[in-house]
Amino acid sequence: MYKTVHSVVFEEKPGGGNPAPVTLDADELSTEEMQAMTFRFGEESVFLMKPSRDDCDVKARYFVPLHEMEMCSHDTIGAVTVLVKTGRVTASPVRLETALGQVLVDWEMDGDTVKVSLSQFLPRVKEEAPTKDELCRALNITPDKLADLPVESSATSRFKLIVPLADKETVYALEPDYEYLWSLCDKYGTTGFYPYAKEPGTDPFLFCARQFPCRAGYPEDPATGVAASALSAYLIRHRLIPLADGWNEITVRQGEAMGRPSLIYAACFLEGCEVTATRISGKARLD
Repeated sequence: MYKTVHSVVFEEKPGGGNPAPVTLDADELSTEEMQAMTFRFGEESVFLMKPSRDDCDVKARYFVPLHEMEMCSHDTIGAVTVLVKTGRVTASPVRLETALGQVLVDWEMDGDTVKVSLSQFLPRVKEEAPTKDELCRALNITPDKLADLPVESSATSRFKLIVPLADKETVYALEPDYEYLWSLCDKYGTTGFYPYAKEPGTDPFLFCARQFPCRAGYPEDPATGVAASALSAYLIRHRLIPLADGWNEITVRQGEAMGRPSLIYAACFLEGCEVTATRISGKARLD
């Protein structure tokens, strides 16, 4: 019989983070049953089962309330935390089978909690992006609220439209036209808008962002690892943070505008001027 364990991932403060229902032993559940369960949960959900590949330990399928996804980082962090806490996984890394292929997930104990880092894929970018007029209409802002930086769809797994804005206040005040925003996602082949700005202060690696997914069953996501990872690749590609060989990690504050404060750690590994690895890190709390 399957069993669902509820977790919260990337929590910065009580009440924050992104819920991640993790269903174990989901082998006998049909796609329709998994979709119906996710709709009932009203949250991005992950279902774990025996792998179909010899080079993987566990198979994971990911859903939002309205459709199946290829990958979800916060669900993965919740899933690996549950696997470790229930004793089903005793060694790191966990080799996870996903629709995008094998994903290696490292973990270590940090006191009573599990710190999880999951590999992403090498960065990709789409050159075609919405015009300023389209962006302003979708986000209900005036052109002066856009930063003078490139707008582009970036991905280390799923494409997210990176939209640099003038400041944190602009990010937090957004009230998008969701139907039009979703139509732009369709037009430009991206899975959501990720408007961001530099956090005030002296830390060059600290940013704030919001994530408006395309027809996910809810208008905004409190913490989105794949989007934070796409942002880290974007910042490195355009040399918008100090760079050094090795891991270059940013911290993204997300969810605060919707009362769900979250912290996400995303990094790219640089060798010379080339990104050779990407990862997302965080912790989950089991309810």
